[in-house]
Amino acid sequence: MPVRTFGFLAARLDDPYQHAVWNGAADAARQWGGTIVFFGGQRLKSPIGFEAMDNIAFDVAERSNLSALAVMTNVIATYISQQELLRFLSHFKGKPVISIGVNLPGIPSVCIDNRGPMEELAEHLVKVHNRRRFLFLAGPFRHPESMARQKEFTQKINKLLGPESQVQVEYCNFQEDEASNTIATIFSQSVPFDAVVAANDQMALGALKTLSELGISVPEQVSVTGFDDTEDSRFSIPPLTTVRQKAYELGFQAINQLAIALDTEQAPQTVMLPGVSCIYRESCGCRSPHLTAIDIPDEPLFKGTMPDPLERLVHEVNATLAQGKNPAGIGHYHLTPGQQERARVIVADGIARYQANLRRSVERRTAVLQEIEASLVASFSLPDILAEIGRGIRTLGISACWLVVFASSEPRPVWGRLLLAATGDRIRILAPRGLRFRIADIIPGGLPYRWASYVCEPLRFGKERLGYFICTGDSEDRRVFDALRDQISSALKGALLMASERNREEELEQEVRLRTIELSRANKRLIEEIERRRALEQELLAISHEIMGRIGRDIHDDLCQNIASIGLMAAILEGNLRRLGTAAGEEAARAASEIAEEASRTARHAKYIARGLYPVDLEDRGFIEAVKELIHAAQARSQATIQFHVEGCFSIKKSDVALHLYRIIQEALNNAIAHAKASNITVSLRKIRETVLIEITDDGIGFSLPSSSGMGLRIMKYRASVIGAELDIQSSEKGTTIICRMGR
Repeated sequence: MPVRTFGFLAARLDDPYQHAVWNGAADAARQWGGTIVFFGGQRLKSPIGFEAMDNIAFDVAERSNLSALAVMTNVIATYISQQELLRFLSHFKGKPVISIGVNLPGIPSVCIDNRGPMEELAEHLVKVHNRRRFLFLAGPFRHPESMARQKEFTQKINKLLGPESQVQVEYCNFQEDEASNTIATIFSQSVPFDAVVAANDQMALGALKTLSELGISVPEQVSVTGFDDTEDSRFSIPPLTTVRQKAYELGFQAINQLAIALDTEQAPQTVMLPGVSCIYRESCGCRSPHLTAIDIPDEPLFKGTMPDPLERLVHEVNATLAQGKNPAGIGHYHLTPGQQERARVIVADGIARYQANLRRSVERRTAVLQEIEASLVASFSLPDILAEIGRGIRTLGISACWLVVFASSEPRPVWGRLLLAATGDRIRILAPRGLRFRIADIIPGGLPYRWASYVCEPLRFGKERLGYFICTGDSEDRRVFDALRDQISSALKGALLMASERNREEELEQEVRLRTIELSRANKRLIEEIERRRALEQELLAISHEIMGRIGRDIHDDLCQNIASIGLMAAILEGNLRRLGTAAGEEAARAASEIAEEASRTARHAKYIARGLYPVDLEDRGFIEAVKELIHAAQARSQATIQFHVEGCFSIKKSDVALHLYRIIQEALNNAIAHAKASNITVSLRKIRETVLIEITDDGIGFSLPSSSGMGLRIMKYRASVIGAELDIQSSEKGTTIICRMGR
């Protein structure tokens, strides 16, 4: 037969009432040879902070492969209606479900018949302690258990004191802190009361705490009572008068009924447990029945001298302590009055030993948790944090632990990632990626059957659901699981944030590397393109220079010769016409003379153009002589006065640089003459240390630099950039200055 896995849904394992019910359920599962998992969530739709977000564990339970499920509906349904609770339970169709503490239509349940004790308590407070002004601390509004206890108490008070008697009801949601705050508020309003009756022990303990802080003596001034008889109620100051209900039996019977149902393949049976009773202690004004403890050895006491029933009692006390449980609930039967007195001493000593062990356990837990917290705070490295959790788990007496984060941020993720598996002395760190698995398995491969009980706690930070951790339920300290949950959640969030930041940095670095490679490639392509364009431009300039030179040579060699021939023929024609000696001949001779003169001028002008297009002097006589010839030609064709200055040892050695500078001067002269209408132009060639400076100034009409987009200016700037020179153009209505600077 496969091992059965029972689910147990509740809110907090550190709550003494829920812990008592869980203990009964765990013992029953163990007796049936099954495994049980405590799924710790919170009260459904809780309005307090982010409590409702803790129900991650309930989602895990819903999708897990559980055999059956016990639900503490009297705890998790505090803030919802019966219909909402039934809808929640409908999510678990297909597996046996039993309700603990609340009787629901169509759902098997295990409840306790709570009728009677509240009436007895009311009568006790009125008749024994003469209390008249009552403050009733109730659970949530319309909570069925709380309403039943409130109704029974108030009706009895009305019967005892008359219909005019008042019971002030305050709703504190079964929470210790809320009850504490309520007492402080009531006291500040000067509302008189001499008895506080709470619907559970937690609220009663909160009342005791605040009354003590306010200096109100319990029970001399105010009586305080609770309900549940939790472990904490026995050790409060003063010990709490309460109503004992069979919390352990609730859990035991719930799992027992589920196991029977699985065996018989029938629905679980509804069970109503009898027997609740008032436990009178000092908080109401009664004397505690326990005597002061005395020193008794751990082993069977007074062996060989003690009567057999007391021998059995000592054995039972020691066995109970060995299981980490409180011996206060052990009953004494068939004892003589003398034996009863000695039995009280034995039990009182057992309780004292239990308290001492509990105190040591709390001290050990606190120390270990502080060490874990210090280690977690000291490191944001996820592997380091997980390793520290694994080590701390062993120290706290927990045999095994697994930590799971959700693989997605969906409201109900299907996949999880196992980051930590700590079993015994072996700690496996699977971060950062983890082992991916279906959450239905709780952990990869399912829970091992070697341990009988497990605790599954949600991991949450604010509104963000991180995942869950599940560990064996073998720690004697019920408070350790909640403390671990809170510490692990905070540390895990910090580690995940740092890991996310590191991943983001790595992604950015990778992106930067890729972009750098892309930019490098693009830059290389750009450089190649620039080089290609520069080579093309150089080629175009060379072609342009070649074409201009060819045109210049053609003009000089052909056109100028032809024009000169025309002039010569016109001169010959003039002589022939004059020799005719006629008036008509003389007139024609004058025309021929004009043709000869115009041909001569045109030939000279064509020669200047040819030299401009093909500066033969630049190659033959050098840069300075070529510029002189250029200036002479410009002056010959205009009315402007052009001055030429050469300072220092000015020279240009590279022919290509000389050609570009020559063209810049040529273009500047053309602009000054043709466009600026300048009267005076100065061309200066200077050498200042290692810098060659060429300056052309004129007194022309100037031009607007921003709006100027002439081809000549662009060509001048381009020629300067080709040879690595700087071209500075300044123009105004008083003239223009063009300066070209170049390092030698």
